[in-house]
Amino acid sequence: MLAIALIAWMILFPSASWAEPPGAQIFRENDSVRVTLFTFPPGTGTGQHSGIEAELGIVLSGQVTTLGPKGRDTIPPGGTFWFPGLTPHDIRNESGRTAQVWSILLKRGE
Repeated sequence: MLAIALIAWMILFPSASWAEPPGAQIFRENDSVRVTLFTFPPGTGTGQHSGIEAELGIVLSGQVTTLGPKGRDTIPPGGTFWFPGLTPHDIRNESGRTAQVWSILLKRGE
Protein backbone atom coordinates (compact mmCIF):
# COMPACT_ATOMS: atom_id res chain seq x y z
CA MET A 1 0.00 0.00 0.00
CA LEU A 2 2.83 2.38 0.85
CA ALA A 3 4.49 1.68 -2.51
CA ILE A 4 1.29 2.51 -4.39
CA ALA A 5 0.94 5.77 -2.45
CA LEU A 6 4.57 6.69 -3.25
CA ILE A 7 4.10 5.98 -6.98
CA ALA A 8 0.87 8.03 -7.02
CA TRP A 9 2.69 10.91 -5.27
CA MET A 10 5.53 10.82 -7.83
CA ILE A 11 3.06 10.94 -10.72
CA LEU A 12 0.97 13.74 -9.25
CA PHE A 13 3.92 15.82 -8.01
CA PRO A 14 6.93 15.26 -10.28
CA SER A 15 10.19 16.66 -8.97
CA ALA A 16 13.61 17.10 -10.56
CA SER A 17 15.10 15.46 -7.48
CA TRP A 18 13.63 12.15 -8.74
CA ALA A 19 14.66 12.79 -12.34
CA GLU A 20 17.93 11.67 -13.81
CA PRO A 21 20.52 14.40 -14.30
CA PRO A 22 21.07 15.78 -17.81
CA GLY A 23 24.00 14.72 -19.97
CA ALA A 24 26.91 17.16 -19.97
CA GLN A 25 29.84 17.77 -22.31
CA ILE A 26 32.44 20.37 -21.32
CA PHE A 27 33.75 22.28 -24.34
CA ARG A 28 36.05 24.81 -22.68
CA GLU A 29 37.41 25.20 -19.18
CA ASN A 30 40.10 27.51 -17.90
CA ASP A 31 40.66 29.85 -14.93
CA SER A 32 37.94 32.25 -16.13
CA VAL A 33 35.12 30.22 -17.65
CA ARG A 34 33.53 26.78 -18.09
CA VAL A 35 31.37 26.21 -21.19
CA THR A 36 29.19 23.10 -21.06
CA LEU A 37 26.57 21.69 -23.42
CA PHE A 38 23.77 20.07 -21.42
CA THR A 39 21.33 17.66 -23.04
CA PHE A 40 18.07 17.35 -21.10
CA PRO A 41 15.92 14.39 -22.17
CA PRO A 42 12.27 14.77 -21.12
CA GLY A 43 11.88 14.58 -17.34
CA THR A 44 15.50 15.38 -16.47
CA GLY A 45 16.76 18.28 -14.41
CA THR A 46 19.69 19.59 -12.45
CA GLY A 47 17.91 19.64 -9.12
CA GLN A 48 18.12 22.61 -6.77
CA HIS A 49 21.73 23.79 -6.62
CA SER A 50 23.90 26.88 -6.41
CA GLY A 51 27.51 27.60 -7.12
CA ILE A 52 29.89 30.41 -6.40
CA GLU A 53 30.02 31.23 -10.13
CA ALA A 54 27.46 33.26 -12.06
CA GLU A 55 25.67 31.16 -14.71
CA LEU A 56 24.43 32.20 -18.15
CA GLY A 57 22.28 29.71 -20.07
CA ILE A 58 21.30 29.74 -23.74
CA VAL A 59 18.59 27.30 -24.89
CA LEU A 60 19.54 25.83 -28.27
CA SER A 61 16.61 23.48 -28.79
CA GLY A 62 13.54 22.32 -26.94
CA GLN A 63 12.59 24.31 -23.86
CA VAL A 64 13.55 24.28 -20.20
CA THR A 65 11.91 25.52 -17.05
CA THR A 66 13.97 27.43 -14.52
CA LEU A 67 13.04 27.76 -10.86
CA GLY A 68 14.80 30.42 -8.84
CA PRO A 69 14.25 33.22 -6.35
CA LYS A 70 12.15 35.16 -8.87
CA GLY A 71 9.87 32.18 -9.50
CA ARG A 72 9.27 29.81 -12.38
CA ASP A 73 10.07 30.66 -16.01
CA THR A 74 9.79 28.67 -19.25
CA ILE A 75 12.67 29.40 -21.64
CA PRO A 76 12.08 28.66 -25.37
CA PRO A 77 14.74 28.00 -28.03
CA GLY A 78 16.95 31.07 -28.41
CA GLY A 79 16.01 32.25 -24.92
CA THR A 80 18.47 32.89 -22.13
CA PHE A 81 18.61 32.78 -18.36
CA TRP A 82 20.99 34.25 -15.78
CA PHE A 83 21.67 33.33 -12.18
CA PRO A 84 24.16 35.34 -10.11
CA GLY A 85 26.63 33.35 -8.03
CA LEU A 86 25.31 31.76 -4.83
CA THR A 87 21.72 31.83 -6.14
CA PRO A 88 19.79 28.57 -5.57
CA HIS A 89 18.10 27.42 -8.79
CA ASP A 90 16.88 24.41 -10.74
CA ILE A 91 16.83 23.84 -14.49
CA ARG A 92 14.58 21.09 -15.84
CA ASN A 93 12.92 19.79 -18.95
CA GLU A 94 9.23 19.35 -18.28
CA SER A 95 8.37 18.97 -21.97
CA GLY A 96 8.13 15.81 -24.04
CA ARG A 97 11.06 16.80 -26.29
CA THR A 98 14.83 16.76 -25.66
CA ALA A 99 16.34 20.17 -24.88
CA GLN A 100 19.90 21.37 -25.31
CA VAL A 101 21.38 24.26 -23.32
CA TRP A 102 24.76 26.00 -23.36
CA SER A 103 25.79 26.76 -19.79
CA ILE A 104 28.50 29.34 -19.29
CA LEU A 105 29.94 29.61 -15.76
CA LEU A 106 31.91 32.78 -15.12
CA LYS A 107 34.55 31.83 -12.60
CA ARG A 108 35.76 34.25 -9.96
CA GLY A 109 39.39 35.26 -10.31
CA GLU A 110 41.85 34.25 -7.64
